Amino acid sequence: MTVPATMRQTAPYPRLLDTLVDQLTYKPAWQVTLLDRARGQGSSGLTLSILISTPDSYAPQEMRQVMHYMPVPPAAYDERSWQRWLFEQILLVERHEAMEFFQINHRRPYAPNHGPGRDPYQVMEIGTAADAETSYLGVRAAGSQP
Repeated sequence: MTVPATMRQTAPYPRLLDTLVDQLTYKPAWQVTLLDRARGQGSSGLTLSILISTPDSYAPQEMRQVMHYMPVPPAAYDERSWQRWLFEQILLVERHEAMEFFQINHRRPYAPNHGPGRDPYQVMEIGTAADAETSYLGVRAAGSQP
């Protein structure tokens, strides 16, 4: 099987989602828009863009604007389903910001992974090399450092 160079998906334009975005109010410093745009890494298409103004988690005295791009699923949802999807996207942004700000003893155990190809909305506990090298039996791999 030949693998195509790009992925293609189609669905009717989500007019219900468009209407919900136009009617949405959330936090005063948040702007939510729906448009076809490039999202980086060769990805583009209909995107829910959430621009937030928030204190910088590493320098809280400074405000930052951060853009979150959410690909819109190629679906023909009804109004309730689109409304729920829209709400879930807001929650993902809130989760991301919580992971940025949450600290224990000046350490951010859930700092979002912003690297290319990573999901910055997935909660991951930052581990250590020792965690990765120790089996479920508590045995360290041969040659690993203490």
